[in-house]
Amino acid sequence: MADHCGLFLADEAERDPRIWVLDGDLADSDGAVHFERRHPERFVMAGIAEQAMVSMAAGMASCGLRPFVFSFAAFLAYRAYDQVRVGLSQAGMPVTLVGSHGGGCASRNGKTHAAINDLAAMASLPRLEVWAPAGPREVRHACREILAGDQPAYLRLPRRPLDDLPGEPAAARWLEPRRPVSLAGCGLGTHLAAAAHRRLAAEGHALGLLHVARPKPLPEDLGATLAGVDTLFVIEDHYGFGGLGSLLQQLDLPLRVVPLGWPAEWAGKSGADDDLLALGGLDAETLARRIRPALARRRTG
Repeated sequence: MADHCGLFLADEAERDPRIWVLDGDLADSDGAVHFERRHPERFVMAGIAEQAMVSMAAGMASCGLRPFVFSFAAFLAYRAYDQVRVGLSQAGMPVTLVGSHGGGCASRNGKTHAAINDLAAMASLPRLEVWAPAGPREVRHACREILAGDQPAYLRLPRRPLDDLPGEPAAARWLEPRRPVSLAGCGLGTHLAAAAHRRLAAEGHALGLLHVARPKPLPEDLGATLAGVDTLFVIEDHYGFGGLGSLLQQLDLPLRVVPLGWPAEWAGKSGADDDLLALGGLDAETLARRIRPALARRRTG
């Protein structure tokens, strides 16, 4: 997914001289290589020095530039957190953090490279926008929206490629019409929710499916968007606390929000995505099994 961000920025930099890219020695893995090849004069290889890289980007932003900082989400959200907190969030510097390998599926890189609670860390910072696109078009849309504003931002991108979702990109939109029992997700979580939705729909169940591309700030009209929903299962490529579900709960809407994410004691493993998701209870059948009781209660209630 991060390749699409690097390609977009390489194109956009032809028109916007403010765009610079910094990378933490992962350009061929996190998408920054596409920008490096076309704009080497505006590319900074900072090496394995994420804290210094974020501080450098903050200084560049203070001079009117729009830096995009590429690395794995784990290194940006954890290793450089103090620099993000002070240099970007508190100072309001318009630096965009592009976190590849966000979520719990880091493949052979293993637990040290997974970012399973990065949304909790980043969404807790004031002024920092958080985006979790679920397809190539949404990556480009998020970058355009970020560049149109003047806030720091965190762009969370999974390691695995994702297909575009139907419909036009937006901060939040229904992929399937809203129902009293609905599913929601962001990023890879939306695709996991869609897989569970397909399984339940094949059994004759009617559920809504909501995709949230910008978990923070949530759209101001989200309350109206969710009108008529009484139970919302939020499928998370994140721990069940601190992610999209927790952010939705903060809205204090008249509905039951049920986050379904990685188990609280899950510390991560190496392995194929599908195997890891099954171990974490995020495969389609396990999710469907956890949702069926709410559907049965509604039918019998």
